[in-house]
Amino acid sequence: MVEKKTFPVPPRSMPVEWVSETYSVSRRTLAILVREGLVEIERDGSVTALSPEMIERVRMIMALRKDLGVNMAGIEIILRLRHQLLWYRNRSRGQTGESCIDIDLS
Repeated sequence: MVEKKTFPVPPRSMPVEWVSETYSVSRRTLAILVREGLVEIERDGSVTALSPEMIERVRMIMALRKDLGVNMAGIEIILRLRHQLLWYRNRSRGQTGESCIDIDLS
């Protein structure tokens, strides 16, 4: 069995090109994730970058797609439920910082 080489998420924002090469995600796939609202990019002049949180999100999305075969609709639901779970966990610990995303599954 071939072991996958995983790279840790960097502590700072990184250019989209770096993320694409390092995590083997095509720029087209990243563009689709941005268009679908699953990932947000940072723009500084002509440079587009991903924050560490967004890089982790890309890694999670790709693992769900490649390893588990989850489609984009399923990924969106998983990400929203994860966000809600983390929000409730932080709230129970008294660390509220942002509002919870309402989930409309109808």
